[in-house]
Amino acid sequence: MGAEESRNGNYGLMGASAVVANMNKQVQSARPWSLLHQCSLDQWNNGHGAAAAFTETTMTCNGLLFKDCSPAFCINRQGLLNVNKSEPFFSFRRKSKFTKMAEHFEYNHIPAQLSSIQNFHVQSVLCCQGQIVILHLVRNLMTQFGIIDLKASKMLGIFGNQRVEFVNEALRGEISPDGTLCLIKLPTLKVGAMGFILQLYKLSTRELISEFTLPFNHALFVWDPRSCASRVAVTSFVAGEDNSLSLVRTPAWEVVTTNSRVHDFQASLNPGLKDLRFSRDGHLILAVMITPGCHCKEKKARRCQPVDVSVYVFDGDTAVTLHCVQYHRYACGHHSCLINYMPVFSECGSRMAIVLNDLETPIDHVQIYKLPIRGSLQNRCRIRILHSFPPETIKHLPLPRKLIKYLRFYPDYL
Repeated sequence: MGAEESRNGNYGLMGASAVVANMNKQVQSARPWSLLHQCSLDQWNNGHGAAAAFTETTMTCNGLLFKDCSPAFCINRQGLLNVNKSEPFFSFRRKSKFTKMAEHFEYNHIPAQLSSIQNFHVQSVLCCQGQIVILHLVRNLMTQFGIIDLKASKMLGIFGNQRVEFVNEALRGEISPDGTLCLIKLPTLKVGAMGFILQLYKLSTRELISEFTLPFNHALFVWDPRSCASRVAVTSFVAGEDNSLSLVRTPAWEVVTTNSRVHDFQASLNPGLKDLRFSRDGHLILAVMITPGCHCKEKKARRCQPVDVSVYVFDGDTAVTLHCVQYHRYACGHHSCLINYMPVFSECGSRMAIVLNDLETPIDHVQIYKLPIRGSLQNRCRIRILHSFPPETIKHLPLPRKLIKYLRFYPDYL
C-alpha cells in the first residue's frame, strides 16, 4: 500500500495541541499501516512531531554522504555542528581535503599526540551507539578504527589495523545492542581473494573474535535489538541468493532463516538498497530502497520527478515479508544523507513517520503510520504506558528498575 492510499483528511491544518487528541482517537480503531496524521515539514518541526511522541524530529540534511555525514551518523541530526552552512569549519584547511565531520572529531576528541606525532587522521564516523563512537582512522596510509567516548570526550583505544587505506564508501559498521561487540564490513586483504568480509571485534579487549567471507559485496546488516550480541539480520548473506534477507547467529555465522525474495521485481538488491534496520521493539525489519544514481540536479531544481522510495517490512523472527510502503522524495540516492528519506519511529515504537513529496508540489510533507503491534502482552502494555506518559517522565515512575528499563527499550541483559 502506498503512502497516498490512506489519506483520510487534511490534518496539516491542526495545531500541535490537537495532534495528541487526534492520534489517541484514531489509534484505537485504526488498522496496522493506517495513516494517522499528515502535516507539512514546517509544522512537523514546529511541534507536530514532538506532540506525536517522536523524539527524533530532524528529517532533512544538506550534508553529503561519506563527506559531511555517514550512513550511521548525521552531524546535523546529532547536533554537533551545522553542515548546512557553506563556510569551512576551519579556514586554514581546505574543504576538499578534509570534511567537517572528520574535522570535528579530530580537533575535539583525538589526543594531540596521536594526530600530530603519530600522524592519525579521522576519515569518518563508522558507527555509534549512545555516547560511544567508532571512527575510521588512517595512519601512514593504513586504515584503523578508534573508540571514542563522547560523554567523557576521551579516546578509549584503537583496533582493527589494516595493511591498506580504505575509502569511506567501502566500510560499514555497527555496535551490538549491549555495547560489547562491533561488527564491521570491509574489503578482504587475503592474497588472491576479492570481495568483502565481516569482522567481529570485542570492544573491551579490541580483539578480532571471528570473520565471515560474504558472497556479495553489497550486503548490509543490522543487530537485533532484542539480542545481547548474538543475532544479526543480513542481506545477500547466502551464496547464490542476491535478493535475500537472512537472520544469522553470531559468532558462528549460523543462518536461522532466509527470505529469498526481498525485492518483488529485481534479482539483485544492488544498487537500490540503502539501509537495513529493526523497529524499536525488534519485531519488524525494514529494508529501505531508493532509485539509484545521482539525482542532485532534480533535488535542487525540484522541476523534475522525485525519486521512488520503497520501505519493505519483514517479520523480525521469521524474515517473512509483511508489507511495503512506497513514496516519492526529492533526494539523491547516491549523495544525499540517509535521513532525508529514512523513516523514524515514535518513542512508544508503534508509529512510523516518513518525509515525502507529492508529484503535484515540491513541498515536503510528513506522514505518520500505525505499525502492527506484535509480540507478548508485556510489549502491548509497554506501548499503552508510553502512550499515557511523556518520555521524560518514564524514568521517574514508581516502578521497579528492571521494568523502567523495559519501558525504555533496554533489553533484559542490561
